[in-house]
Amino acid sequence: MTEVVVHGFETSNNIKVRVALGYKGIPYTFHTIDPADRAEIVRLSGQWLTPVMVHGDRVLFDSAAILRYLDANFRATPPLFGRSVAEQWAIEDLELFARHTLAGPMMEVVHHRVSGGTVDDAMKARCSAAFAEAARTLAQRLADRDWLIGASMSAADVTAAPVMYRVRQTMLFDMPSGAEAVSRWVDRVVAFDRHLARPGK
Repeated sequence: MTEVVVHGFETSNNIKVRVALGYKGIPYTFHTIDPADRAEIVRLSGQWLTPVMVHGDRVLFDSAAILRYLDANFRATPPLFGRSVAEQWAIEDLELFARHTLAGPMMEVVHHRVSGGTVDDAMKARCSAAFAEAARTLAQRLADRDWLIGASMSAADVTAAPVMYRVRQTMLFDMPSGAEAVSRWVDRVVAFDRHLARPGK
């Protein structure tokens, strides 16, 4: 098998790709980059964002595109986009929700800080409220099920759980009350990322 190499650092999108690779049982190497020095990323892919995945002579960026590449090119592994048209539609709807509605408040704060801005109380309150509303939507969906769609993990879970994990780890926003089911689901998903630090390790 041609080696899969992923270049990135600790963001929800990098965790997402590592979870997908772990879930599918695809061996890979993860090269950690310095976020302040992206020369190698630009050399490889012509753009500045991570993750970047190299598989033989193919170079991909954008975590959502990488998930689709993995499903299309590693067909003997567990699928991320369901087993029917209806499942794929539902998964992609929740994937978009996770990328924009759930991750949006976090990314607004992060981008503002990285660009040198100050996150004032009004921005923090607005973003926190938007995140809490999105997190409650997940909590309602996970109240009586293990996964967001169907009977197994999908791209919806792989996209949403790393966002929740990063918010929880960085304590950027408060977790909504009654989110125990969400926390257990996050742990189930990110357990597939062998690079994340585990308690006691």
